[in-house]
Amino acid sequence: MRTKRLSAILGNEMDDIERDPWVTGIETDSRKVSPGNLFICIRGYTVDGHEFAEDAVSKGAVAVISEYPLDLEVPNLVVADTKRTAGVVASTFYDHPSHRMRIYGVTGTNGKTTTATLTYDLFRLSGRPVGIVSTIGARYKDQTLNTPNTTPEAVVLHRLLAEMADAGVTDCVVEVSSHAMMEGRVEGVRFHAAAFTNLTHDHLDYHRSMDEYARAKARLFEQVETTDGDAIILNAEDSASDTMAAFAPTRRRIMYSIHADVPADIQVIWNDQTVVIKMNALTIEAPVRFMGAFNAANLAAAIGLVSTSELMLRSIIANVPGLTLPKGRLERLDTEDAEIYLDYAHTPDGLEKCLSTLQQGERELVVVLSAAGDRDPTKRAEMGRIASHYSNDLIVTVHDVRTEEPKRIIDGLLAGIDANTHYVTFEERRDALRHAAQQALDGKRIVVVGKGHDHVERVGRESIPFNESDILLDELKKLKGQEPAV
Repeated sequence: MRTKRLSAILGNEMDDIERDPWVTGIETDSRKVSPGNLFICIRGYTVDGHEFAEDAVSKGAVAVISEYPLDLEVPNLVVADTKRTAGVVASTFYDHPSHRMRIYGVTGTNGKTTTATLTYDLFRLSGRPVGIVSTIGARYKDQTLNTPNTTPEAVVLHRLLAEMADAGVTDCVVEVSSHAMMEGRVEGVRFHAAAFTNLTHDHLDYHRSMDEYARAKARLFEQVETTDGDAIILNAEDSASDTMAAFAPTRRRIMYSIHADVPADIQVIWNDQTVVIKMNALTIEAPVRFMGAFNAANLAAAIGLVSTSELMLRSIIANVPGLTLPKGRLERLDTEDAEIYLDYAHTPDGLEKCLSTLQQGERELVVVLSAAGDRDPTKRAEMGRIASHYSNDLIVTVHDVRTEEPKRIIDGLLAGIDANTHYVTFEERRDALRHAAQQALDGKRIVVVGKGHDHVERVGRESIPFNESDILLDELKKLKGQEPAV
């Protein structure tokens, strides 16, 4: 792309007609710039890309987009918001990949990753060339790629979508966080359809109120509306669906529920080892390999998304028995020695759904409860209350402390715990896991919440490898007098 064409797209006039270099790539990280790149200055949480513009030019950047004029030796295009501009530029540069395949967005407080994965697998098992971009990474065909955020920044996202479209992918599922909507990470993406899971307490350290949080989610549905998408899929049992619908007033609406007495276009009712699916006057019971009514809701949303493609309903439902949950979502540890589950639950609602499911059965339930540092402290006491209600014993600890004192995090959780609940506390998460392993060998059912699939601990500004599955398996072996895995 020529720089002057880029300037025209952005509505900027270039006075210097002599300087019109070819742009051969786009970067927002000056460390990754190579000759011929366009550098976009993004203001991040800890650094401001404007401070690295000269460094980018020294590495070969041929043009720079910024939010104020910079004294550079290359064309400098000034825009009001570089984060949102990045999506528009990237979509154009990569030949509008979201127009070359159908994009399905998934948003909500809890269940986004599970819903996105179930949608991906319904397509995959139907033989469709499908892709996914989610918290646990990006996948398409035989490619698996790590992504730094639930929703990557706009340039990375459009680059991924372009790779998928060029590889023949026809349908792609994208998990969309509220942060992504507010920061323009999906700017320039055309959404064929979008699904809403639920809205519960989370991220109030970022959003000032639940209403603001809801509106941030709703911007995804506004994007379905403005990009002429086909449909929106909404939870009939969550009142926030009204907010989502208001942002896409002319789009086809598909409602889903998990209770027979809640009218909806799709009903998925969980019966322990099967689900009853009702849709379009069709009722089918199918075996499932997952637990929990809340996962029936995630399946209903996924069916709603896939139903907006040309796949036949019976062929969609035929693949339900082959579905499994993504890593770290009610994932049972692979050992016969103990019953231990890992779950990503990090919100009050997500925690309650997880624990109410695992509480069933004869074994005592022990919960390894934690919260992250430098993140919404207002939900900690409520999480403590919920864990106290459902568990027989609590192991209270921390994860991803970042710059916060572990004791402060633990005290926030303890503030909601019932006075009669027995608990122990550990400021080191590894110590908490060691204690949990011993409890598991004593015949108790253990659930470790908070991290799920995540394999790093964030301490200060560092990310330290921390694989909970491996740690727990090693601790079980040590406690049994066996040699741990290397």
